[in-house]
Order: sequence, then C-alpha cells, then structure tokens
Amino acid sequence: MFHSIQTIRSIWLFLFIFTGTLFGKSVPVGMTDVSILQIKATVQYPNFQQPWRFKNPEVRHSTGIYIGDNRILVPAQAIYFYTSIEVKKPDVLKLYTAELDRLDPDLGLAILKLNDPNASKDLKAVIFPNELFLPGTGLVMESKEQRNLEEKKIRMIRLDMDAYSSGYAELPFIEIQSEEKLDGVGELIVDSTSRIPQGILYQFKENNTGRVIPSFSIKHFIEGKIFPFKGFRFKPLTDTATRNYYGLKKDDLGVLVAEIYPGSSADGILQLEDVLLEVSNSKIDPKGYFDHPKFGKLNLSYLFHNTSETDSPLVKKIKLKVFRNKKPVSLEMELKPLPESAIRIPYGNSRSQTPKYLMLAGMIFQELSEMYLSEHGNQWRNRVNKELLYLNDFYRIKRNANEGKVVFLSQVLPLSGNKAYHTAHQLILKTVNGTEIQSLGQLQELVKNAETPYIHFVMNDGFEMIFKKEEIQTLNTEAKQSFQIQKDSNF
Repeated sequence: MFHSIQTIRSIWLFLFIFTGTLFGKSVPVGMTDVSILQIKATVQYPNFQQPWRFKNPEVRHSTGIYIGDNRILVPAQAIYFYTSIEVKKPDVLKLYTAELDRLDPDLGLAILKLNDPNASKDLKAVIFPNELFLPGTGLVMESKEQRNLEEKKIRMIRLDMDAYSSGYAELPFIEIQSEEKLDGVGELIVDSTSRIPQGILYQFKENNTGRVIPSFSIKHFIEGKIFPFKGFRFKPLTDTATRNYYGLKKDDLGVLVAEIYPGSSADGILQLEDVLLEVSNSKIDPKGYFDHPKFGKLNLSYLFHNTSETDSPLVKKIKLKVFRNKKPVSLEMELKPLPESAIRIPYGNSRSQTPKYLMLAGMIFQELSEMYLSEHGNQWRNRVNKELLYLNDFYRIKRNANEGKVVFLSQVLPLSGNKAYHTAHQLILKTVNGTEIQSLGQLQELVKNAETPYIHFVMNDGFEMIFKKEEIQTLNTEAKQSFQIQKDSNF
C-alpha cells in the first residue's frame, strides 16, 4: 500500500513538473510573501504651453511588484518625467532608489532596476502566467504608507479590447467590479481561490468599475517581446446601402478598411476600401467583432494585438481574407510593431517626449500635439483654435510617409521689434520664403541658410509676417533676457 501511494505521488509530481514546464509556471502569491512594494516618484512635467520651462515638481505614489533580478514592475504613468524614485520594502525603514530600465507607453507598464544589488534580499518574485480564470473572483493586493499588506475583493467580469491610458494600440484588458475603494495604481490582482496572478489594476472609477492588464500581456512585456500592431483602422459596415455598394450579399460579414498607417504591417498589403472578412480563419462581423471560444465576442484587434501564447500565432505572418473590387482575395500580413513615424500629431499620453520649440524673432513655433491643446484646461476643446482641434481629431495619422508635422505659431513674446504681430497665436505655418514647412528642424535650417535679406512667413489663413534676417537673432536675444529663456530651441 505504501509503495502504491509513493508511486501515485511520483506520477503526480512528474505530471506537475511536466505540465509546468510545458505551459509555464503558475506560482501562487501568498499574503505573507514579500512581493508588493511602495513606490514614491518625484516627477517634473514639461510645460507644453511654455516649452522652455518645466512645471513644479510633484510626488506620485504607486504599487511596485517585484519580478526578480532586482527589477520592479510599476505603472508607466507613475514615473513619466521622474527625477527620483524611492522604493520602500514592507516593515523596513530604509528607502532604496531605482532607475527606469524599460517602458512601454501603450501597455502602460515600466520596469525599474534597484540601484542597490542587495535591495532585493528577502523579496519573492511574482511570476505572471498565461492562464486567466474568467469570469471569476479576485483579490487586490496593495501596500500603502504606514500600513501592512491589505486585500480587497473584486469580480473579474470579462476580457475586452481598448487603448490603455490613451495609448495608440488597442490591447486586451480585464473589466472588473468592486464595492470596495480601490486606487488603480499598479495593485496586483490574484485569483481568490488559487492565488495565481491575473494582472495589474491600472484604472478604477467612481462607478465601481475598473480595468486590469491581463497576466499574459505582462508576461509578454517582461520577456522583452514586441507588441504587434495591425496598422489600419476600420469602419463598421452595418447599413444595407453601403454593403450593397461594395458588392456584399445580405449574409456576408466584414468591415471596411478606412485608414492605413504608413510603414505598418498593413502598408502594401491592405488597400483602402478593402472589406475585411476573416482574420486567422475567424469570421469578422459587420461591427468588427469575432467569436472567441473562451472570452466570447472580442474586437478584431485582438487577433493582431493579442499576446497570449495560447492564441497568438507562432509565425510572423497572419492570414487574411478580404473582398476587393467585389472579388474575394486571400492575403498574408507580417506583424510588426507600431511605427511611431506614422504619427503626425501625437495624442493621448506624451510617451516621455518633451515638447519641442523654435524661437524666431521672439515668436514661438511648435509642432502640434494633443498635449499642447489639453493644457488649456478642462474645457480645452472650446478654448483652442478650431482648425488645430479639427486636425487633432481627424489628421493624427499620416496619409502618406512624406507628410510632415503640423508646425504652428503658438505665441508671440511682446517685444518692440515684433509689435505688429503681438495678437497672433495658434496659427498654422504654411510656408517660409515660399517653401512648405514640414517640421521645426526644417524651419530652423531654412531660416539659417536663407540667402535673401528677408524672411517671409505665411500662415494657413493667409496672415503674413516679414522680418529682416539680421533682426531675428537680435529679437531672440532680447526675448531670452526678458523672459528667462535659455535657448532659441530645445532640439
């Protein structure tokens, strides 16, 4: 009997090790495990309206999760533009410092590296697996100042797709509900029964709903893998007249390809007004959804952007079926990361980029971004130039690879030499000496190398400004002294 029990135990242990190796480790996180840390970051955000300045320093508190090798996982929003980062371990008075190791602005996560090689002593690494237990109940593990580790209950409802923190790429997230007050600053979520990590809480609203980054996306990020991006936007095809126009029958599925990112996965493969019917043998309905065997209805972006090893293709190419010119066509698309070069007007989050500016004759020129517009207060959409707002809403993505940035005159610093233009602001710069402007760098070179004695600025609305080339630098010197600006440009 004893030998039989030992044999059964040996078989069970073998199966556990074998399946663990095959499918990845699933290690529970206990209440007493030293894995949850307190992060205090001092940050100093740039001033997008006065880009030669920074705002006053702020302190951001968040949760850190130890992932081994002296590394800590934190929300990216907590450490953007940091000047210092302090890490506090449970029941330890000493504070440790850390530096940024890696960041993904679309996933909204960052990895910190502890400066002291002995700081990770007694810490237990959290391992993020592929499996999700949905729907189900979970526990939020959080550690706050002057408190021990706390746990709060949540309900994990479903998996869905959206952009994190106004990022560019839609990624999977877990929708949750809870009657308890949560912060959404990087708390660890574990399954209530198995205590297997399920994700990180990055958002919680007053209506008691929140969003969690799923564990398989976190695992993908920690392993340093790229996040694929489909490279196109689509339009639902729900009305009969439009479907008839594209030659679709009543029972046909599919959505319309409405925009393609230059240099992306879709560039050169898909065409505008293709009707996308299938992705990886999954049929796409007229609203842009497909049926996932476990998670139900999901946005088609999941088939491109998903990072679950169970669902993601092991090859770099993904099979597509489209309806082009009223004929079915089979295609293959090689998955690539988001081409940042395709973004004409940055939006959502700043992606750690400080605003660029160029001063000419005391006039401040900038490249348009949503961060500049949104700094005009909660009612910024009612306060900014309507042409800039229109471009931000509809022309964020380049229509072709040669399309440049939107350069505009943000303000004129009041000097005696530019008095005629003091009221000019938020005007789009069209040409300088007859040359169309594509970037601040081009504008700087154009003025510097101009062979004519005058510099002629023309705005989109026809407004003109003319300066002698020799007086531009003189006015810049005066502006720097009067307004405490250190440089003519910051790029």
